[in-house]
Formats: sequence, C-alpha cells, structure tokens
Amino acid sequence: MSRTKQHIRYVQNADTAILFIHGILGTPDHFDLLLPLVPSNWSIHNMLLKGHGGGVKDLSAASMAGWKQQVHEALRSLRMSHDKVIITAHSMGTLFAMQEAIEDRVAALFLLNTPLKIHITPQMCSTSWKIFRDDIKPGDEWVLAARQAYGIAGDMNILHYIGWIPRYIELFSEIRKTRKITHRLTTTTQVYLSQHDEMVSLRSGRSFENNSHVTVKRLAASGHFYYSPQARCMLREGFHDMVQKI
Repeated sequence: MSRTKQHIRYVQNADTAILFIHGILGTPDHFDLLLPLVPSNWSIHNMLLKGHGGGVKDLSAASMAGWKQQVHEALRSLRMSHDKVIITAHSMGTLFAMQEAIEDRVAALFLLNTPLKIHITPQMCSTSWKIFRDDIKPGDEWVLAARQAYGIAGDMNILHYIGWIPRYIELFSEIRKTRKITHRLTTTTQVYLSQHDEMVSLRSGRSFENNSHVTVKRLAASGHFYYSPQARCMLREGFHDMVQKI
C-alpha cells in the first residue's frame, strides 16, 4: 500500500500555497514527482480525500458531495492565509480544481489526465483485475504504477465493491457538469493528457480548444498512472516553469 496520509506544510507568513488533489481511488503520493519542486517558502496541502486510505467499504461510505466540500474547505483556509493559491490535481481532482477556479481566485492550475471524456480500455480492465488478485509481475511498470497510486486496502470479496457504483455514477455526473463550464475558466492552466491513458480519452483536450487561458500537452508513452521517463521530465519542467512565473 502506498502512502495514504495527507501531507501538510504550513509556512508562517508565506505568500503562496499549493493544494494537491488526487483522483478517485488515489493517494497523495501521486504527486511525489512534483513535491520536491515546491519552493521551501510555500505552504503545501497535499490532501487525502475522505474514504481513501482505508478499506473498500470506506470509499462506499464517502460521497462526491463530501469530497467537494472537503476540497472547498481546504482551499478556503489557504485563501484566507495566503495571497496566492495554486492547485495541482490528477484525474477526478482536476474536476474539483476547475470548478473552484471558476468560482473564486486561483493563481494557476496544473492538471494531470483531466477526465472530460472517458474511454475504458481492455488494459484498464486487465490492470484492475491484476491488482484485485494481487498478481503483479515485478517488471510490469504500468500495473506497478497503478498499484502504487491505489489508495484503498485490498479486499478479495468482490461483493464489497458494489458500494462503489454510486460513487462512479456521481463521478460521471461531475464529468458532464464540468465539461459544460470549461469555457468559463480564466485561470492560467496547464493540462497534461497521457497518450495511452487507459481511462481518459485524448478527446478531453477538445473541451479547451477555444480557451486561450489553457495549454494542453500530451505525455508520450504514458498512461493514467504510469509516466514514461520523457513524460516525467516534461511534467517536472512544466511544473518548474509554472512555479517560476508565480
């Protein structure tokens, strides 16, 4: 199991703070690649969404409304104590990030695999099955990356996962809602979409085509959780550039 605790660093009198929001089933350590690039004089809130970090039934007991409220409260707290707030998010977390940026001030957005259009591939099904069975080969980087990004404790009783259905119904509803408002986004935004994402279609980028505030880039040889060495370098460079401009 990967790290499942939120990471908070409050810097007294800091001018800038950064909020990290992981995706559904995810963990805060999805952002380990970027955390070392955050300036030491910035505050950090790398949050853990409710229902994550525990068991299958914990996620079932959570809700989309609860996650959105949790993000809103974390962001409100950062806004009250800092002049500038940046949001970095992955997958479902990017939906919350865009919604919050549209409603109130955010200095910049750095978004990974924004799910505005979904396609479930056979590889995603295969990966999920291997994780469920804990049948992961040491050299399978894609499955290992997905397992590392998985924030729910294993449970071999498949019936316990039925409670996840409402969470995914809520997620699909949130995707449709967010897709309709991307034209209202005026925050400087970087969107990175993986070339071979197992869940998020590259067509998600079309939602930003007429928005001059958004730059969309593709990550070669990468998936929803796995980033190739070239993609990792690209993400780090993009994140560093964003930090320098704040």
